[in-house]
Amino acid sequence: PRLVFVALAASGAPAEGGSTASVVALAGGPPVAEDAGMLLLEHLNLNVLSTEVALAFYEALGCLRDARRPMDKTLHCNCGALTQFHTPSPENEAYIGSSGAQVWRGDIELLYQDHASIAEAGRRLRLLLQDSSFEGSQLRIEEDSNSAGCLRVVGPYGNRFSLRPAAPERAAGLGPAFGERPGSAGCRVVGMGSASLQVPVGAAEAGARFYAEVLGFATRQLGPARWAVVGGPGNVQELVLEEHEGADGKELGEHVAIYIGDYAGCFERLLARGLVWVNPRFEHLDKSTNLKEAWHYNCFRFKDVVDPASGRKLFELEHEVRSTGHKSCPLVI
Repeated sequence: PRLVFVALAASGAPAEGGSTASVVALAGGPPVAEDAGMLLLEHLNLNVLSTEVALAFYEALGCLRDARRPMDKTLHCNCGALTQFHTPSPENEAYIGSSGAQVWRGDIELLYQDHASIAEAGRRLRLLLQDSSFEGSQLRIEEDSNSAGCLRVVGPYGNRFSLRPAAPERAAGLGPAFGERPGSAGCRVVGMGSASLQVPVGAAEAGARFYAEVLGFATRQLGPARWAVVGGPGNVQELVLEEHEGADGKELGEHVAIYIGDYAGCFERLLARGLVWVNPRFEHLDKSTNLKEAWHYNCFRFKDVVDPASGRKLFELEHEVRSTGHKSCPLVI
C-alpha cells in the first residue's frame, strides 16, 4: 500500500519558541496554502577535484554510490534512504579544475543508528589517512568535545561534518517508511539531519521570516542569532541560519535541493518578487521562468533570500526547488 506523507511545516503546531507560516495573503503572489512546507532537504551539490577521492570519502562516511549512474557522470552518493550528496568534478565539467572545490558555508549533520555506527565510520575514515590519494588533503577526524561518542570530521576539501546518533523519531522520519531511493538499502548512515549556513550579522531572523512568509516553511529560534528552517518527514530536518562576523552572504556556486508543498504558490510568490532564477550551468535540466515551465520541469531555482518586509537582500544560496512530481522524487506521497 502507498503511504500518505503529510508535511507539517505549514499547518502543524510549532516547536516552543518557533512559528509556522499561516494561511495569509502576501504582498505579491497567492496566499500560502495549507500543504506548504519543506517536504525534504534532499541533496547538497558541491564541486570536488576528484571523483575517486570523493567516492572513497563518502563511502567511508557510510554512504553508497548511486550505481545506476555510470562513473563518467556526476557522482551521486546516497546518504540513507532519502538524501544524497552530488559531487561534480573536472571529469564532468572542465571548469571545476581551475575554479576549485566548493566548501559548504557551515556544518553538515549526518545521523547514524547509534554510537557504534559512528565509531565504525571513524575507523573507516582514519584508514583514509593512510591512503596516498588523501595526502595533503584537509581530512581530519576528531572527537566532538561537546557530545560524547560523536565525531567532527573535515572532509578532503574542507567541508565540515558532525556525526551524531539519530533520535528514534529522526531515524523513523528519514527511514524507508517515507521512501527509499533505489540502491540505498545498504547505507550505513541514516541520512542528512541538518545543514547550517553562515549568514551575515542581522540576517538570521529576517531570513527565517522569508522562508516562513514566502515559502510557507516552519521556523523556530534555536538561540541568539540562530534560526532553523524546519521540514522533512515528521519535521526531522533543519536548515539552520547562523550569524557569523565576517560572513558576506555570497553564494559560492554550491546548491541545496529541496522538495516542497504548495509548489505553484511558492513559485508565484517568488516570481512576484523577481526572485526566480535560471542557472545557466543547469539549463539542460531546468530553465523555469514561468509557471508552465516550472510544471514542465517540476523544478525551478532561486538564490537570493530577502527581507520579506523591505525586499533587502540578506544572503545568497542557490535553491533547487522540486515538486513531488519530479522524476527523482524519493518520497512516497
